Amino acid sequence: MSEGYVLDTNALLFYAGDQFQKLGPTAKRAFSAFEHRRGYLVVPAPVVLEAWLLAQGGKLRFPTTLDAWWADIDCPELVHDPMSEADVREAARLDWEHRDHFDRLIVAAARRLGLPLLTRDRAISDWAQDTGGIEVAW
Repeated sequence: MSEGYVLDTNALLFYAGDQFQKLGPTAKRAFSAFEHRRGYLVVPAPVVLEAWLLAQGGKLRFPTTLDAWWADIDCPELVHDPMSEADVREAARLDWEHRDHFDRLIVAAARRLGLPLLTRDRAISDWAQDTGGIEVAW
């Protein structure tokens, strides 16, 4: 099977917003593999909700509605991962003082899937480095 990554909100928004310069080297390679159908990317449901809430709060602009944006970026190599009760339980059990609920749910999804998480979020990267809880790449 081809190489896969779980996307954090920042990775998806930089890619979807054509802000490639903000992506790290591994993220650029992962998105290039995705574009050439040599890799797949997983978007956990909390990423979609967080992106939508950022748009609703005026922190970013969606070019259209959430449904239209989602349809624009939809393809077989972009796996939409629904949030599960197991993710909620795992997020609650994480030995992590971090209170960002979205980060906790995204990390839980990456752990369940056993895939590296593409993120530039320092809180997640620091936790992953300190605990070995997930593989993080950027």
